Amino acid sequence: MPLGSAVRPFTRLLFSVEPVDVSAVRGLPAVLNCSVVSEYPVRVEWKKDGTFLNLAADERRRLLPDGSLFISTVEHSVHNKPDEGTYQCVASIDNLGTIISRSARVTVPGLPYFSSQPESVSVHPGGNEVLICEVSADLAPFTHWQRNGQTVETDMRLIKLPNSALVISNASEADAGAYRCIIEGLGPAKTSQDAQLELLPVSAVDERMEVLMGPSAVSKPVGGTVLLPCVVKGVPLPVIRWTWNSKVIDESLPLADVAFYCLMWTSSV
Repeated sequence: MPLGSAVRPFTRLLFSVEPVDVSAVRGLPAVLNCSVVSEYPVRVEWKKDGTFLNLAADERRRLLPDGSLFISTVEHSVHNKPDEGTYQCVASIDNLGTIISRSARVTVPGLPYFSSQPESVSVHPGGNEVLICEVSADLAPFTHWQRNGQTVETDMRLIKLPNSALVISNASEADAGAYRCIIEGLGPAKTSQDAQLELLPVSAVDERMEVLMGPSAVSKPVGGTVLLPCVVKGVPLPVIRWTWNSKVIDESLPLADVAFYCLMWTSSV
């Protein structure tokens, strides 16, 4: 090593927390999280739609001590949508380097409304059904279901899909009742019409298989979670198998116990 030269020690500069997509509510605050790990002082800035934000001159947006971006009051109207867009956290160490976070999208739902509302259905014991509640994608996180005026507690048998539809599998007498879909958290709650779910007598007659809901194409970033629904009814209960690139994923799915099956995995490719 030449006399007088020095090797710069390794310096960590990485994100411990990166921003994720946020569905913000007009008139309320919102936070995009970001946290950086380094032994040296780090300068954190934010980009929106590829342009650096001038937070020093911004009355509504400010940088929190951990590097997160705080929006004090989300603004949104038909002709003015200053907070919607794609954000990135940018961390820099002078004379060393810069890292940029993943992109996170902020959306602000419009006025609550239903494109279509649930309709009354009937199902045999052990069968499957779907109650539709069609809303725009930005409203879906604000929806939930009630049965006979009480909140429906979802589990592996009662599943609210990302499109707000409610899947009822292995139906029993406890599932019968009046269902409604509710949009809440955006001002006054908006409620759909009631839809009755009726439990039919046990059937000894075969019924034609019907696909109530099948998978559709979806695009997700690496590391995201994908849910592909497959809801089928019929007597006797159909057996469901999944394939991926023409290869069977699971040839022995216990449909007697899990009549409705959602294929879900975390992407790593």
